[in-house]
Amino acid sequence: MSEQPNKLPSNEPESLIKPTGNIKGSIHNDPFIRGFLDKIPKDVASSFTDSQLLQLKLMFGTRAKAQHIVDIRTVMGSFSWSYYFVFLLGRNRRDLTRAEQRMANAGKVFFLLMGSLVLFSVAIITLYLIKSFLGIDLLPHFSFGLWTWITE
Repeated sequence: MSEQPNKLPSNEPESLIKPTGNIKGSIHNDPFIRGFLDKIPKDVASSFTDSQLLQLKLMFGTRAKAQHIVDIRTVMGSFSWSYYFVFLLGRNRRDLTRAEQRMANAGKVFFLLMGSLVLFSVAIITLYLIKSFLGIDLLPHFSFGLWTWITE
């Protein structure tokens, strides 16, 4: 039993969907498609029809047009060199890898601990200032000097 390339069914005649070679405007001249076909084995690359390649380009070639809350793109440089700078900020809609999930969870724990530390510190300082305002002296002859510093 001979193996044939797995082709998707098409309503177009076979002569219309064969690769068009060097004809200007061919899907094979597209930079995204050329880069894609260069990365896969030649026998697999030759099995794609123009309509399949067009669908691949539509699915994967337009990923850069995603909407971001912050999208800053600029180029800096001089006559002989230039560097591009991109800063994107937005909601992550991708599926995270296991390593990315671990890092995201570690970041959440870190920010939760830092937030708790800040809230705890603010609460303690507030209670200390209220105690000092009311004139309550829990430890005789000892003061942090915060109330004196604020009132002077």
